[in-house]
Amino acid sequence: MKTIASVLLCLLLTWPVQLKAQEASVSVGTSDLGGLVTSANGPEAGAWVIAETTDLATRFAKIVVTDDRGRYVIPELPAANYQLWVRGFGLVDSPKVQASPGRIVNLHAVPAPSEKEAAQYFPAIYWWSLLNPPAKSEFPLPKIKSQGEWLNIIKVGACGSCHALGTPGTRTISKEQGEYKNSVEAWERRLMSGQAQFFMARDIGRLDTQRALQMFADWTDRIATGELPFAKPERPQGIERNIVVTLWDWGRPTGYLHDLVSTDRRNPRLNANGKVYGSPEDSTDFVPMLDPVTHAASEVLHPVRDLDTPSSKSNAMAPSPIWGPEPIWDSRTLNHNPMFDEKGRVWFTSRIRPNANPDYCKKGSDHPSAKVFPIESGGRNLSFYDPATGNTNPHSE
Repeated sequence: MKTIASVLLCLLLTWPVQLKAQEASVSVGTSDLGGLVTSANGPEAGAWVIAETTDLATRFAKIVVTDDRGRYVIPELPAANYQLWVRGFGLVDSPKVQASPGRIVNLHAVPAPSEKEAAQYFPAIYWWSLLNPPAKSEFPLPKIKSQGEWLNIIKVGACGSCHALGTPGTRTISKEQGEYKNSVEAWERRLMSGQAQFFMARDIGRLDTQRALQMFADWTDRIATGELPFAKPERPQGIERNIVVTLWDWGRPTGYLHDLVSTDRRNPRLNANGKVYGSPEDSTDFVPMLDPVTHAASEVLHPVRDLDTPSSKSNAMAPSPIWGPEPIWDSRTLNHNPMFDEKGRVWFTSRIRPNANPDYCKKGSDHPSAKVFPIESGGRNLSFYDPATGNTNPHSE
């Protein structure tokens, strides 16, 4: 009888809270938040509702989308106090309200007062679409044969593969960068900022450099004078509204995640509910790790085999308008592309010694691989981290 009574008590404690019958019906459990989103225009469908907290070991947020009646439910929230607000196309962020799981919270969305303010919430690509590449009639250029080749470089082959071009930080020129005669000069200086200067120079050099600088300058000049994206994004529709986005703030403020891994693609059951491992590439030798169950972030130092391995800290740079004149990156390993093996070890393509390869990798070696494809120098090698032991082992293969 004690067991039955305990079960009944648990059921009563977790019985869903429900809105009044005259309102749109929403049910929530003890770990959920839900309610109705309306504005002066009525129920707001396809808007995002965001719950964020700093009470956990990492900053944590969950995002859901309202249905066609403006209803939302944010499921399975860890116990914490949350800031709750509405964001969406055609809106500006609503005032944040305090909430805790297990409650019904109705929210008031705020329509954007103007097209300009609404556009600030558009995805970066909508702003990037304002870029005017050279006309087809201008090709061939000295380094580029066609407009298609030009577009391939700026969209997926260089800048766009690392930067969300079109964000506020890229579609505007910071006054902190300095004063310049024109925007072409400002862009020349922008590409020298920070420790990625070499990569910026390399990629702009793949284009007709001066023509490319004129294009970028024209883009930011037109935005500065008030030009807005010519297309407007639609709110999520249909099955798109079923998405639940979970976010954790992990890693170092001065680092970045090039990529990450959570399992073995050949066996997705591997590492179930385990940690997620990131590769911070040029920014730091500390590999960031996230535990999505406990919401805790940690890191482990990736060593080098040869202490003479250079660091990204020595990269040439001009002062950054955000971070100032001092280098913020300090990585010798340049960790990249983590992958799990069948034993649960995390392998990295990392640099563990200076770039000159050992003789067995070079032409003339008896090594089978060197006979097929000799490599005189290589920027990265192999290493692995074993979660079972907590050890990182650098290899020279």
